[in-house]
Amino acid sequence: MDQVSVTAGLANRRHRPIGAVAVLAPLSALSRNPVAITLAGEGDLTVSAERGKNGKVWLTCGCAQGQADGWCKHRIDLLCFRYDDAPDLGAEDRRAFEQLVGGTSLQAAGQDADRALRAFEECLDIFDARRPKRVVGRDLAKFTDLVSDLASCASELEDALGTLRRLLERA
Repeated sequence: MDQVSVTAGLANRRHRPIGAVAVLAPLSALSRNPVAITLAGEGDLTVSAERGKNGKVWLTCGCAQGQADGWCKHRIDLLCFRYDDAPDLGAEDRRAFEQLVGGTSLQAAGQDADRALRAFEECLDIFDARRPKRVVGRDLAKFTDLVSDLASCASELEDALGTLRRLLERA
């Protein structure tokens, strides 16, 4: 991947994938509210999802990252309907969770944070792989381009995580 394709990817990475759009199910149609998901390998860690009026979803996780940062990878994975950390979760529980969070602003924010996190990690890998050993001199422009791309990715990640944190607040 050359520098041009990296920069082109920056402008395109936040676009939503083309396909079916989740529709917010009315509260009365939810099969369960709240839904608790126990994570494997995390001790007694449970992620709890509850939806209130107007589509507000409370998604809580007691992990250290969630407590320190106001967001965690567990919740992002669940908002993207990735259940790797919950291998014992049955189909009925998955459907109940997806019905509860599907089509909400929290789910959209989780997916945006996931895309921004992946884009930042890709930019960081490219920066590490292509960073010139000597910055001053003829490679200064290359270094400047790499730093600029990384800064753009970091800024978008900060924005996406800020939105996610605000939506995860219990208030």
